[in-house]
Amino acid sequence: MKKKAILEPLTGRESMLMKCIWDNKEPISAAEIQKKCLEVYDVHLERSTITTFILHLRQKGFVECEKKGQIVYYSAMVKEEEYVQEQTEEFTNFWFKGSLSGLLSAFCGKKGREISQEEKERIQEIIDHLE
Repeated sequence: MKKKAILEPLTGRESMLMKCIWDNKEPISAAEIQKKCLEVYDVHLERSTITTFILHLRQKGFVECEKKGQIVYYSAMVKEEEYVQEQTEEFTNFWFKGSLSGLLSAFCGKKGREISQEEKERIQEIIDHLE
């Protein structure tokens, strides 16, 4: 029986907001999130839209908030690595029946996709350290 996800999946916009929060390392305001979304993802979101998504993220247990003066700051309650690892496992289980080689083949099998020597060495290093 496959392991059930502990973390609820994020929507595309929720993922984008969480990526802004994770990348910032420090608590971040809605205004800063708005600016990062525009700079990094070329997506303009109204602050009211951001606060709505933040509410959803709080309900899912991803974000906590702290008010300092007039400004509310948001910080992650879930580590990015934890979420990425769980979602990757779910993706691999669904699309490749849990096969890591199937997942890797899908990435490497695309025409025009080149793997650098550095990437090959890193993949080999990961394989060599598997238990």
